[in-house]
Amino acid sequence: MYVGIGYAVLGGRVPFWFSGQRIVGTGVVLIGAGLVAWAVLHFRSWRFRAALDEGHQLAAGGPFQLMRHPIYMGLNLLALGSAIWVPTPTLWAACLLMFIGSDLRGRAEERILDEAFGDSYRDYCRHTKRFVPGLY
Repeated sequence: MYVGIGYAVLGGRVPFWFSGQRIVGTGVVLIGAGLVAWAVLHFRSWRFRAALDEGHQLAAGGPFQLMRHPIYMGLNLLALGSAIWVPTPTLWAACLLMFIGSDLRGRAEERILDEAFGDSYRDYCRHTKRFVPGLY
């Protein structure tokens, strides 16, 4: 993704789609960054490898009340905002791969959480969507 941004920006090849495209892209990036920051501040045990520590508690407050994977959604918004800001095929492909990867990782984590927390996690899932509140 960042190679694609650099290639387009440094090479002066940023396509123009609509007036205000950079403002919209920047806004989406800022929303994504804010969501990631809020989630990381609320959930301090985030790490690259999905695993549970002894005494691990289910995060269901803060941004986790709105969606099960706010960190991944925030990263997806960063990718989407970048693709709006620099709308090249490379960036849109990277954005799509980011969405797919986030969904796959979220599902893998959900299996671990289901095993660890059982009915309380399944109840949480019934009331909280994976990425988009009220939709998905």
